[in-house]
Amino acid sequence: MTTVTKGNRKKGCLYCGNNPTNHTLCYISQTILTLSLPLNRWTDFLMQPRIFNALHDYFTTPWMWSLETMRLVQFQNDSDNACSDRSKVIWKEAEARGIFMEQMVIAKKPVEQYRAFINNKWHYFTSIPIPPHCDRRSYVWMDSKLQLKQHLQKVGVRVPQGGATGNKKKALEIFNNIQKPVIVKPESGSRGRHSLTNLQTEADFLHAFKIAQQLSHSVVVEEHLIGSVYRATYVNGNVRGILRGDPPRVTGDGSKTIQQLVEQKNATKPEHVSDVVITKVVTEFLEKQGYTLDTILPVGKTIDLIEKIGLSYGGNSSEDTPITHPKLLKQLKKAGDSLNTPLVGFDFISEDITKDPDTVRWGIIEANSMPFIDLHHFPREGTPINIAAHVWDIWEIR
Repeated sequence: MTTVTKGNRKKGCLYCGNNPTNHTLCYISQTILTLSLPLNRWTDFLMQPRIFNALHDYFTTPWMWSLETMRLVQFQNDSDNACSDRSKVIWKEAEARGIFMEQMVIAKKPVEQYRAFINNKWHYFTSIPIPPHCDRRSYVWMDSKLQLKQHLQKVGVRVPQGGATGNKKKALEIFNNIQKPVIVKPESGSRGRHSLTNLQTEADFLHAFKIAQQLSHSVVVEEHLIGSVYRATYVNGNVRGILRGDPPRVTGDGSKTIQQLVEQKNATKPEHVSDVVITKVVTEFLEKQGYTLDTILPVGKTIDLIEKIGLSYGGNSSEDTPITHPKLLKQLKKAGDSLNTPLVGFDFISEDITKDPDTVRWGIIEANSMPFIDLHHFPREGTPINIAAHVWDIWEIR
Protein backbone atom coordinates (compact mmCIF):
# COMPACT_ATOMS: atom_id res chain seq x y z
CA MET A 1 0.00 0.00 0.00
CA THR A 2 1.27 3.46 -0.91
CA THR A 3 2.24 5.58 2.04
CA VAL A 4 1.27 9.21 1.73
CA THR A 5 3.78 11.61 3.20
CA LYS A 6 4.18 15.34 3.34
CA GLY A 7 7.55 15.41 1.70
CA ASN A 8 7.54 13.46 -1.54
CA ARG A 9 6.90 16.45 -3.80
CA LYS A 10 9.80 18.37 -5.30
CA LYS A 11 10.71 21.51 -3.41
CA GLY A 12 8.79 24.45 -4.75
CA CYS A 13 5.76 26.66 -4.17
CA LEU A 14 2.82 24.69 -2.80
CA TYR A 15 0.38 27.27 -4.14
CA CYS A 16 1.72 26.96 -7.68
CA GLY A 17 1.14 23.20 -7.46
CA ASN A 18 2.55 21.16 -10.34
CA ASN A 19 3.08 24.25 -12.49
CA PRO A 20 5.67 26.41 -10.71
CA THR A 21 6.55 29.86 -11.94
CA ASN A 22 8.99 32.58 -10.94
CA HIS A 23 6.98 34.73 -8.52
CA THR A 24 8.89 37.95 -9.09
CA LEU A 25 8.83 37.80 -12.87
CA CYS A 26 5.18 36.73 -12.85
CA TYR A 27 4.22 39.56 -10.49
CA ILE A 28 5.97 42.16 -12.63
CA SER A 29 4.60 40.90 -15.95
CA GLN A 30 1.03 40.34 -14.70
CA THR A 31 0.91 43.68 -12.91
CA ILE A 32 2.19 45.54 -15.97
CA LEU A 33 -0.34 43.68 -18.12
CA THR A 34 -3.21 44.56 -15.80
CA LEU A 35 -2.21 48.24 -15.55
CA SER A 36 -1.83 48.52 -19.32
CA LEU A 37 -5.24 47.02 -20.13
CA PRO A 38 -7.00 50.42 -20.15
CA LEU A 39 -4.64 51.37 -22.98
CA ASN A 40 -5.55 48.37 -25.13
CA ARG A 41 -7.66 50.58 -27.39
CA TRP A 42 -4.35 51.86 -28.78
CA THR A 43 -3.44 48.33 -29.87
CA ASP A 44 -6.74 47.69 -31.66
CA PHE A 45 -5.41 49.30 -34.83
CA LEU A 46 -2.28 47.10 -34.90
CA MET A 47 -4.28 43.93 -34.17
CA GLN A 48 -6.65 44.34 -37.11
CA PRO A 49 -6.14 41.42 -39.54
CA ARG A 50 -4.97 43.59 -42.44
CA ILE A 51 -2.43 45.49 -40.33
CA PHE A 52 -1.28 42.44 -38.40
CA ASN A 53 -0.69 40.48 -41.61
CA ALA A 54 1.32 43.36 -43.10
CA LEU A 55 3.49 43.62 -39.97
CA HIS A 56 4.09 39.87 -40.09
CA ASP A 57 5.17 39.96 -43.73
CA TYR A 58 7.37 43.04 -43.46
CA PHE A 59 8.97 42.52 -40.06
CA THR A 60 8.60 39.03 -38.57
CA THR A 61 9.58 36.94 -41.57
CA PRO A 62 12.71 38.99 -42.51
CA TRP A 63 13.73 39.20 -38.85
CA MET A 64 13.50 35.44 -38.38
CA TRP A 65 15.40 34.89 -41.64
CA SER A 66 18.19 37.16 -40.34
CA LEU A 67 18.43 35.33 -37.00
CA GLU A 68 18.59 31.98 -38.77
CA THR A 69 21.21 33.21 -41.23
CA MET A 70 23.38 34.41 -38.34
CA ARG A 71 22.78 31.04 -36.65
CA LEU A 72 21.35 32.68 -33.57
CA VAL A 73 18.34 30.40 -33.93
CA GLN A 74 17.85 27.05 -35.57
CA PHE A 75 14.82 24.95 -36.45
CA GLN A 76 14.19 21.24 -35.94
CA ASN A 77 11.46 19.09 -37.48
CA ASP A 78 10.95 16.23 -35.00
CA SER A 79 7.43 16.57 -33.58
CA ASP A 80 8.25 14.28 -30.66
CA ASN A 81 10.47 17.07 -29.28
CA ALA A 82 7.59 19.57 -29.01
CA CYS A 83 7.74 21.50 -25.75
CA SER A 84 4.16 20.70 -24.74
CA ASP A 85 1.40 18.23 -25.51
CA ARG A 86 -0.64 21.18 -26.77
CA SER A 87 1.97 21.88 -29.45
CA LYS A 88 2.51 18.19 -30.15
CA VAL A 89 -1.14 17.53 -31.10
CA ILE A 90 -1.02 20.56 -33.42
CA TRP A 91 2.18 19.26 -35.00
CA LYS A 92 0.92 15.69 -35.40
CA GLU A 93 -2.21 16.96 -37.12
CA ALA A 94 -0.07 19.16 -39.39
CA GLU A 95 1.96 16.10 -40.38
CA ALA A 96 -1.23 14.16 -41.10
CA ARG A 97 -2.30 16.95 -43.45
CA GLY A 98 1.06 17.28 -45.17
CA ILE A 99 1.79 20.68 -43.61
CA PHE A 100 5.52 21.12 -42.97
CA MET A 101 6.15 22.45 -39.48
CA GLU A 102 9.31 23.18 -37.48
CA GLN A 103 10.27 24.21 -33.95
CA MET A 104 12.63 27.00 -32.99
CA VAL A 105 15.82 26.04 -31.15
CA ILE A 106 17.87 28.62 -29.22
CA ALA A 107 21.26 27.62 -27.77
CA LYS A 108 20.38 23.98 -28.53
CA LYS A 109 17.22 24.24 -26.44
CA PRO A 110 13.80 23.84 -28.14
CA VAL A 111 11.39 26.64 -27.25
CA GLU A 112 7.62 27.04 -27.59
CA GLN A 113 7.90 28.87 -30.92
CA TYR A 114 7.07 27.23 -34.24
CA ARG A 115 6.60 27.88 -37.91
CA ALA A 116 4.53 26.22 -40.63
CA PHE A 117 4.94 26.49 -44.39
CA ILE A 118 1.51 27.32 -45.78
CA ASN A 119 0.55 28.76 -49.15
CA ASN A 120 4.23 29.19 -50.10
CA LYS A 121 5.38 31.17 -47.07
CA TRP A 122 6.39 30.65 -43.45
CA HIS A 123 3.97 31.50 -40.66
CA TYR A 124 5.46 31.91 -37.17
CA PHE A 125 3.42 31.25 -34.02
CA THR A 126 3.47 30.24 -30.36
CA SER A 127 2.11 26.71 -29.88
CA ILE A 128 -1.23 27.22 -31.68
CA PRO A 129 -1.36 28.62 -35.23
CA ILE A 130 -3.90 31.40 -35.78
CA PRO A 131 -4.33 32.46 -39.44
CA PRO A 132 -3.29 36.04 -40.20
CA HIS A 133 -6.74 36.88 -41.59
CA CYS A 134 -8.37 36.36 -38.17
CA ASP A 135 -9.27 39.14 -35.75
CA ARG A 136 -6.97 39.08 -32.69
CA ARG A 137 -8.07 42.20 -30.81
CA SER A 138 -9.75 40.36 -27.91
CA TYR A 139 -6.57 38.41 -27.25
CA VAL A 140 -5.10 41.59 -25.77
CA TRP A 141 -7.46 41.55 -22.78
CA MET A 142 -9.41 38.28 -22.54
CA ASP A 143 -6.93 36.66 -20.13
CA SER A 144 -7.83 39.33 -17.56
CA LYS A 145 -10.50 37.76 -15.37
CA LEU A 146 -11.96 41.16 -14.52
CA GLN A 147 -12.09 42.42 -18.11
CA LEU A 148 -13.70 39.15 -19.20
CA LYS A 149 -16.26 39.31 -16.37
CA GLN A 150 -17.27 42.85 -17.34
CA HIS A 151 -17.50 41.93 -21.02
CA LEU A 152 -19.65 38.82 -20.46
CA GLN A 153 -21.97 40.70 -18.11
CA LYS A 154 -22.61 43.23 -20.90
CA VAL A 155 -23.50 40.51 -23.43
CA GLY A 156 -25.69 38.59 -20.97
CA VAL A 157 -23.58 35.51 -20.20
CA ARG A 158 -23.49 34.23 -16.63
CA VAL A 159 -20.45 34.97 -14.46
CA PRO A 160 -19.92 34.77 -10.67
CA GLN A 161 -20.54 37.81 -8.44
CA GLY A 162 -17.45 39.74 -7.41
CA GLY A 163 -14.74 42.07 -8.58
CA ALA A 164 -11.02 42.74 -8.62
CA THR A 165 -8.72 45.13 -6.76
CA GLY A 166 -5.21 45.49 -5.42
CA ASN A 167 -6.43 47.21 -2.28
CA LYS A 168 -6.91 44.90 0.71
CA LYS A 169 -9.63 47.07 2.28
CA LYS A 170 -11.66 47.17 -0.94
CA ALA A 171 -11.14 43.43 -1.43
CA LEU A 172 -12.49 42.80 2.05
CA GLU A 173 -15.56 44.90 1.22
CA ILE A 174 -16.19 42.71 -1.84
CA PHE A 175 -15.74 39.59 0.30
CA ASN A 176 -18.28 40.80 2.85
CA ASN A 177 -20.89 41.69 0.22
CA ILE A 178 -21.05 38.54 -1.93
CA GLN A 179 -22.42 35.07 -1.37
CA LYS A 180 -20.19 32.64 0.52
CA PRO A 181 -18.07 30.63 -0.01
CA VAL A 182 -15.62 32.83 -1.90
CA ILE A 183 -12.63 32.21 -4.17
CA VAL A 184 -9.57 34.50 -4.38
CA LYS A 185 -7.10 34.38 -7.29
CA PRO A 186 -4.68 36.55 -9.29
CA GLU A 187 -6.45 38.70 -11.90
CA SER A 188 -4.32 37.21 -14.67
CA GLY A 189 -2.74 33.78 -14.78
CA SER A 190 -3.70 30.17 -15.36
CA ARG A 191 -3.56 26.61 -14.07
CA GLY A 192 -5.05 27.62 -10.74
CA ARG A 193 -1.78 29.07 -9.43
CA HIS A 194 -2.23 30.84 -6.08
CA SER A 195 -6.01 30.41 -6.20
CA LEU A 196 -7.71 29.52 -2.91
CA THR A 197 -11.33 28.45 -2.68
CA ASN A 198 -14.10 27.72 -0.20
CA LEU A 199 -13.31 30.82 1.88
CA GLN A 200 -15.86 31.50 4.62
CA THR A 201 -14.06 33.65 7.21
CA GLU A 202 -12.18 36.94 7.06
CA ALA A 203 -9.06 35.22 8.38
CA ASP A 204 -9.13 32.70 5.52
CA PHE A 205 -9.81 35.51 3.07
CA LEU A 206 -6.87 37.65 4.23
CA HIS A 207 -4.53 34.66 3.97
CA ALA A 208 -5.79 33.93 0.44
CA PHE A 209 -5.44 37.58 -0.59
CA LYS A 210 -1.80 37.57 0.51
CA ILE A 211 -1.11 34.37 -1.44
CA ALA A 212 -2.81 35.68 -4.61
CA GLN A 213 -0.86 38.96 -4.47
CA GLN A 214 2.40 37.05 -4.70
CA LEU A 215 1.67 36.66 -8.43
CA SER A 216 -0.34 39.78 -9.25
CA HIS A 217 -1.08 43.11 -7.59
CA SER A 218 -4.70 42.96 -8.73
CA VAL A 219 -6.69 40.13 -7.15
CA VAL A 220 -10.10 38.71 -8.09
CA VAL A 221 -12.59 38.13 -5.26
CA GLU A 222 -15.76 36.32 -6.35
CA GLU A 223 -18.36 33.82 -5.23
CA HIS A 224 -17.17 30.24 -5.32
CA LEU A 225 -19.56 28.30 -7.53
CA ILE A 226 -20.07 24.69 -6.48
CA GLY A 227 -19.52 21.91 -9.01
CA SER A 228 -16.97 20.48 -11.38
CA VAL A 229 -14.69 22.74 -13.41
CA TYR A 230 -15.20 22.46 -17.17
CA ARG A 231 -13.13 23.60 -20.14
CA ALA A 232 -15.20 24.61 -23.15
CA THR A 233 -13.06 25.03 -26.25
CA TYR A 234 -14.53 27.32 -28.90
CA VAL A 235 -13.04 27.07 -32.40
CA ASN A 236 -14.12 28.94 -35.52
CA GLY A 237 -17.66 29.70 -34.41
CA ASN A 238 -18.50 26.47 -32.61
CA VAL A 239 -18.03 24.87 -29.20
CA ARG A 240 -15.99 21.80 -30.10
CA GLY A 241 -15.37 20.19 -26.72
CA ILE A 242 -16.49 20.23 -23.07
CA LEU A 243 -13.94 18.62 -20.78
CA ARG A 244 -14.73 18.04 -17.11
CA GLY A 245 -11.88 18.32 -14.63
CA ASP A 246 -12.28 17.00 -11.10
CA PRO A 247 -10.08 17.42 -8.03
CA PRO A 248 -8.97 14.34 -6.09
CA ARG A 249 -11.82 13.10 -3.92
CA VAL A 250 -12.40 10.42 -1.30
CA THR A 251 -15.61 8.83 -0.05
CA GLY A 252 -16.08 7.77 3.54
CA ASP A 253 -16.81 4.22 4.68
CA GLY A 254 -17.45 4.98 8.34
CA SER A 255 -14.22 3.43 9.58
CA LYS A 256 -11.15 4.85 7.76
CA THR A 257 -9.58 8.23 8.39
CA ILE A 258 -9.10 10.66 5.52
CA GLN A 259 -5.39 9.82 5.49
CA GLN A 260 -6.19 6.11 5.20
CA LEU A 261 -8.71 6.80 2.43
CA VAL A 262 -6.03 8.74 0.52
CA GLU A 263 -3.58 5.87 0.94
CA GLN A 264 -6.21 3.47 -0.35
CA LYS A 265 -6.96 5.81 -3.28
CA ASN A 266 -3.28 5.97 -4.24
CA ALA A 267 -2.89 2.20 -4.03
CA THR A 268 -5.80 1.57 -6.40
CA LYS A 269 -5.52 4.58 -8.74
CA PRO A 270 -5.95 4.11 -12.50
CA GLU A 271 -3.02 4.28 -14.90
CA HIS A 272 -1.81 7.80 -15.76
CA VAL A 273 -3.31 9.27 -12.57
CA SER A 274 -0.78 10.68 -10.10
CA ASP A 275 -0.72 10.04 -6.38
CA VAL A 276 -2.48 12.45 -4.07
CA VAL A 277 0.33 14.12 -2.14
CA ILE A 278 -0.61 15.53 1.24
CA THR A 279 0.90 18.99 1.66
CA LYS A 280 0.17 22.05 3.75
CA VAL A 281 -2.22 23.20 1.02
CA VAL A 282 -4.23 19.99 1.37
CA THR A 283 -4.43 20.20 5.17
CA GLU A 284 -5.46 23.87 4.95
CA PHE A 285 -8.16 22.97 2.44
CA LEU A 286 -9.45 20.20 4.70
CA GLU A 287 -9.47 22.52 7.73
CA LYS A 288 -11.65 25.03 5.86
CA GLN A 289 -14.19 22.22 5.47
CA GLY A 290 -13.92 21.29 9.16
CA TYR A 291 -11.78 18.18 8.70
CA THR A 292 -8.31 16.90 9.57
CA LEU A 293 -6.37 13.92 8.24
CA ASP A 294 -7.61 11.96 11.26
CA THR A 295 -11.29 12.62 10.55
CA ILE A 296 -13.39 9.52 9.87
CA LEU A 297 -15.92 10.32 7.16
CA PRO A 298 -19.45 8.90 7.37
CA VAL A 299 -20.47 6.19 4.92
CA GLY A 300 -21.08 7.71 1.47
CA LYS A 301 -19.73 11.19 2.36
CA THR A 302 -17.55 12.48 -0.52
CA ILE A 303 -15.16 15.42 -0.12
CA ASP A 304 -12.62 17.23 -2.28
CA LEU A 305 -9.01 17.10 -1.08
CA ILE A 306 -7.65 20.22 -2.81
CA GLU A 307 -8.65 23.06 -5.15
CA LYS A 308 -6.47 21.83 -8.01
CA ILE A 309 -8.03 19.62 -10.67
CA GLY A 310 -6.79 17.02 -13.13
CA LEU A 311 -4.88 13.78 -13.34
CA SER A 312 -1.57 15.25 -12.18
CA TYR A 313 -3.12 15.94 -8.76
CA GLY A 314 -4.85 12.57 -8.46
CA GLY A 315 -8.13 13.86 -9.89
CA ASN A 316 -10.06 12.92 -13.02
CA SER A 317 -11.00 14.19 -16.48
CA SER A 318 -13.88 13.35 -18.76
CA GLU A 319 -14.98 14.53 -22.21
CA ASP A 320 -18.62 15.45 -21.52
CA THR A 321 -19.68 17.19 -24.73
CA PRO A 322 -22.41 14.62 -25.58
CA ILE A 323 -24.23 15.15 -22.26
CA THR A 324 -24.04 18.97 -22.18
CA HIS A 325 -27.45 20.65 -22.27
CA PRO A 326 -28.13 22.35 -25.66
CA LYS A 327 -28.99 25.68 -23.97
CA LEU A 328 -25.64 25.66 -22.15
CA LEU A 329 -23.85 25.03 -25.45
CA LYS A 330 -25.70 28.03 -26.91
CA GLN A 331 -24.59 30.23 -24.00
CA LEU A 332 -20.96 29.17 -24.43
CA LYS A 333 -21.16 29.79 -28.17
CA LYS A 334 -22.65 33.22 -27.43
CA ALA A 335 -19.65 33.98 -25.23
CA GLY A 336 -17.22 32.85 -27.94
CA ASP A 337 -19.02 34.78 -30.68
CA SER A 338 -18.94 37.94 -28.57
CA LEU A 339 -15.13 37.88 -28.46
CA ASN A 340 -14.92 37.69 -32.26
CA THR A 341 -11.80 35.51 -32.12
CA PRO A 342 -11.19 32.13 -33.81
CA LEU A 343 -10.10 30.22 -30.71
CA VAL A 344 -10.72 30.54 -26.98
CA GLY A 345 -10.94 28.20 -24.01
CA PHE A 346 -13.57 29.03 -21.39
CA ASP A 347 -13.34 27.67 -17.86
CA PHE A 348 -16.73 27.43 -16.19
CA ILE A 349 -18.31 25.78 -13.17
CA SER A 350 -21.74 24.18 -13.14
CA GLU A 351 -23.77 22.17 -10.67
CA ASP A 352 -25.01 19.95 -13.50
CA ILE A 353 -24.27 20.48 -17.20
CA THR A 354 -27.03 18.06 -18.21
CA LYS A 355 -29.70 20.47 -16.91
CA ASP A 356 -31.12 23.69 -18.33
CA PRO A 357 -28.57 26.37 -17.31
CA ASP A 358 -31.45 28.63 -16.23
CA THR A 359 -32.28 26.14 -13.46
CA VAL A 360 -28.80 25.65 -11.90
CA ARG A 361 -25.95 27.81 -10.58
CA TRP A 362 -23.19 28.11 -13.14
CA GLY A 363 -20.87 30.72 -14.58
CA ILE A 364 -17.79 31.33 -16.72
CA ILE A 365 -14.80 32.06 -14.49
CA GLU A 366 -12.08 32.80 -17.05
CA ALA A 367 -10.99 32.64 -20.68
CA ASN A 368 -7.72 31.41 -22.14
CA SER A 369 -6.29 32.80 -25.35
CA MET A 370 -3.87 29.86 -25.48
CA PRO A 371 -5.98 26.95 -24.20
CA PHE A 372 -4.56 23.49 -23.54
CA ILE A 373 -6.43 21.83 -26.38
CA ASP A 374 -4.56 18.57 -25.76
CA LEU A 375 -6.82 17.93 -22.75
CA HIS A 376 -9.60 17.03 -25.19
CA HIS A 377 -7.30 14.60 -26.98
CA PHE A 378 -6.46 12.60 -23.85
CA PRO A 379 -9.39 12.49 -21.39
CA ARG A 380 -9.40 9.63 -18.90
CA GLU A 381 -13.09 9.08 -19.61
CA GLY A 382 -15.24 9.74 -22.64
CA THR A 383 -14.48 9.91 -26.36
CA PRO A 384 -11.41 12.01 -27.30
CA ILE A 385 -11.96 15.00 -29.59
CA ASN A 386 -9.37 16.10 -32.14
CA ILE A 387 -9.40 19.84 -31.45
CA ALA A 388 -6.15 20.26 -33.41
CA ALA A 389 -8.01 19.28 -36.57
CA HIS A 390 -10.56 22.04 -35.97
CA VAL A 391 -7.71 24.53 -35.47
CA TRP A 392 -6.13 23.67 -38.80
CA ASP A 393 -9.57 23.82 -40.45
CA ILE A 394 -9.59 27.57 -39.71
CA TRP A 395 -6.82 28.02 -42.26
CA GLU A 396 -8.90 26.81 -45.21
CA ILE A 397 -5.67 25.83 -46.91
CA ARG A 398 -5.83 25.84 -50.68
